[in-house]
Amino acid sequence: MIQISNLILAADLSPEVTNNSAFNMIASFFAAALLIVVPAAAFLIFVSQKDSLERTSATRRR
Repeated sequence: MIQISNLILAADLSPEVTNNSAFNMIASFFAAALLIVVPAAAFLIFVSQKDSLERTSATRRR
């Protein structure tokens, strides 16, 4: 662990660069959530509701 911290300190990165990097990393997590997780969850909820309605109507027909 000490070697990694020495490497980071030796890189001589400014606080502005590290803050921008951290911000971009967090922003990419939110972008992934918006582009992947939210549509997938909405699709799964839609399919689940549709399947539930089909099963309910199929049991009424019998």
